[in-house]
Amino acid sequence: MNYSKLFGERIWNPRKWRGGSVIKKRAVLTVILLFGTAACGQQEIDSTVDYVALGDSLAAGQTPYSEIDAGYADLIAEELESQEQLEKYTKELAVPGYTTDDILKQLETENAKETVQTADLITISAGANDLLRLVRVDPASGELGFDRSQAEEKLDDVRINMETMLAELRKQAPVADIYVLGYYFPFPHLQDNQKAELEDQLDRLNEILEGVAEQQEAKFVPVDEEFGENAIDKLPNAADIHPNREGYEAMADAFWDRYKSR
Repeated sequence: MNYSKLFGERIWNPRKWRGGSVIKKRAVLTVILLFGTAACGQQEIDSTVDYVALGDSLAAGQTPYSEIDAGYADLIAEELESQEQLEKYTKELAVPGYTTDDILKQLETENAKETVQTADLITISAGANDLLRLVRVDPASGELGFDRSQAEEKLDDVRINMETMLAELRKQAPVADIYVLGYYFPFPHLQDNQKAELEDQLDRLNEILEGVAEQQEAKFVPVDEEFGENAIDKLPNAADIHPNREGYEAMADAFWDRYKSR
């Protein structure tokens, strides 16, 4: 099994997608947000949001059956639209198979710079493909494995690339709220005795993403607890690591939990 592309122009407006007319609303909106404490708070939103989703196939919304559909970014945009808070949304910078190297190169293009510079909200899924490209299948046993020393080197590369990426995004979009999505365990169909080492590497990846996000004044969105290690209901295809609608809804819910606790 080739895992090299596991984890296009897509400018999407939920109203147009649902068959309605495109109406841009610029209004002063007051929304009540529940904070992650016993107390409740209010936050004023004085403009609608220009939302850019970038990253790999999870940002693009790839399904367990290799199609591009509504992923977590689309669900976030849809909710913003339902609250009349969405000015514009694009996932044209979300490309299946992209590594952190690919995203850095993409951000150097004029198209990416023009897209990002007006953003108020940016979400990023990046890093898993860097690691998953090291995964190999034993043709005799069908078991997955990888070289631990190579994994450590690749995780160091992810750390450096994410630091550069977030610094560049902060420069290009200084007022944007930036959210880095973590990753779930993508192999729930494996036997339990095969899971431990892969889980350890995934935990390391999430720790790196969280640390870099904090360092670069972005926000980390953990999603692993939403899935657990046996999320067959959200990852139904044993030959593919992408979630179904239920899985993407869980990721969107994790985003909103983090967004509301700002």
